[in-house]
Amino acid sequence: MSTLNDIKYYASQSKITSTLVVINILCFFVFRLLDSRGFSTLYENHFLIDWGADVAVLTFSGQYWRIFTNLFMHVGFTHLAMNMLALWSIGPILEQRIPRMAFVGIYLFSGLVGSLSSDIATINQNVISCGASGAILGIITALLAYCLVFRSNIQEMPIKAMLVSLVLTAGLGLLPSINNMAHVGGACTGFVLGGLISLSLKTFKYPSKLTLLSISLLFIITALGLYTGYMHYALPNGYYFYN
Repeated sequence: MSTLNDIKYYASQSKITSTLVVINILCFFVFRLLDSRGFSTLYENHFLIDWGADVAVLTFSGQYWRIFTNLFMHVGFTHLAMNMLALWSIGPILEQRIPRMAFVGIYLFSGLVGSLSSDIATINQNVISCGASGAILGIITALLAYCLVFRSNIQEMPIKAMLVSLVLTAGLGLLPSINNMAHVGGACTGFVLGGLISLSLKTFKYPSKLTLLSISLLFIITALGLYTGYMHYALPNGYYFYN
């Protein structure tokens, strides 16, 4: 009972992280309950594509939503478990240090930029990519940037949690349907966004209006950059690829 109480208390202190974990777990099981192909290795690729996995030629032919939906698709239970353990071990640490909207923004934009990076790298290949690894690595590197900006002492940095998360997410690169460019894109995005947000928090002090404005502008600029990058590689009108 004490363990359950500890989990409940931990979850109450990290509502965003807990919500993301629950959403990912629900997506994994609900999609497979609705479509039994998810339990078959023979039809798994068709299942992943039909339920939102990222394939560059599909994404750039107008199915732009795949760079988002693939963040909630996982190849198997091992893939899901490793990602969620990594998120659960590091997410609450950053969530308690920055505004919630900033945490959500870092997670989503790290995942989206990671997906786009993966698509650009595999634009001439038939690669199926999915998973929250890019978003999670963005959270890890954002925490690292936060520690550097606020000059945390080495004793104060959550070294153990960061190492555990890095090992879990890095190890996923050995699994099929995992594209490491998504890891690189997510990690770089998280570090940049985390650093700039941390500088804003340090300069303007939260919750001042200037802090909220600067973070909002940062996310708007990131969204515009994401849109520009997608449109640059978008396939011509009338080009359709049917799987």
